[in-house]
Amino acid sequence: MNIIIVPDSFKGTLSATRVAEIAGEEIKKIIPSASIRKIPVADGGEGTLDCFENIIGGRRVLREVTGPNFRKIKAEYLLCSDTAVIESAQANGLPLANPKSASDTTTFGAGELIADAISRGAEKIIIGIGGSATNDCGCGMATALGTEFFDKSGKSFIPTGATLKDIDTIVFNKTDADITVLCDVRNPLYGKDGAAYVYAPQKGAGEEEVRKLDEGLRHIACVLEMNGKDVAGISGAGAAGGMGAGLLAFTGAKLRRGIEVVLDLAGFEKAAQNADFIITGEGSLDSQSFSGKVIDGIISRSAGKPVIATVGISKLDDCRKYGLTAVFESNDRHLPFEQVAGRAEEDYRICCKKAAQFIKEYK
Repeated sequence: MNIIIVPDSFKGTLSATRVAEIAGEEIKKIIPSASIRKIPVADGGEGTLDCFENIIGGRRVLREVTGPNFRKIKAEYLLCSDTAVIESAQANGLPLANPKSASDTTTFGAGELIADAISRGAEKIIIGIGGSATNDCGCGMATALGTEFFDKSGKSFIPTGATLKDIDTIVFNKTDADITVLCDVRNPLYGKDGAAYVYAPQKGAGEEEVRKLDEGLRHIACVLEMNGKDVAGISGAGAAGGMGAGLLAFTGAKLRRGIEVVLDLAGFEKAAQNADFIITGEGSLDSQSFSGKVIDGIISRSAGKPVIATVGISKLDDCRKYGLTAVFESNDRHLPFEQVAGRAEEDYRICCKKAAQFIKEYK
């Protein structure tokens, strides 16, 4: 029996690598003859470096960069031959922001990581932008890469969410690197479905602040359009506080679904053809999991093989209408996260035992 284990991380508790290890161990206990392939994945957020290191190898590069609050922090990226993999949350992730502020945080550090990778010979950049603390449309990143922003008085500055409205002129400095952005959302840059209204409240913004942030995004969209860069309405432009749009406009990047890039590199489709079962999972399973995220991508490439989800918690009424064969929960009583986080590994082992028994008895 051939089984592929291809999980995302359980955010805040278990990495994708650990999830895959536990699932493999528990399946082997119940089905000793099973041939198991483990492919821990990520779609651009937490765990992106671990995921790509598992697939393509390479070495970690540690650098001092500018954090989201303009203080120096340590961040790392992955370098493999002429390709660098960057997890922008290493430089501007929400857990790094103290205080949280969608108005005053910067993506400058992510730009520093890109610049460092290019200086070391990277010609291709793969960058995951999930988990951002920012709402600056990637202007901080662009500044670190040599683009300059000027206000009406001709003074140069590094725009943040609160000061996007002050941008009058942009002098572009496009990088020559081939950049692919791992993006798992489809939001436009501004509007009710845009970066500010959908994501800024998670970054500390109140109702009035959200409105002002959206106005700033509308303003920079106009300035970019006047410079021949009409990117605001592109699917994913609103990702990471508009960093999706910024990477398109300032670096000529391509936006791709993160899980698609990962599965391509891992040769997942070919492996799925020879599989008897595919096991995936994530911390919280709901209808949003099927809007371009990990599980959605796996099901679409499963070659019709049974796909089983082992998750922390499920909010689905009927998993089958989403293409899943079965779902098993580690937190099946739906207790508060604080009560179960400390025993996440123990509970997940129990969940995997149930899944393994289901596979053994499946007809």
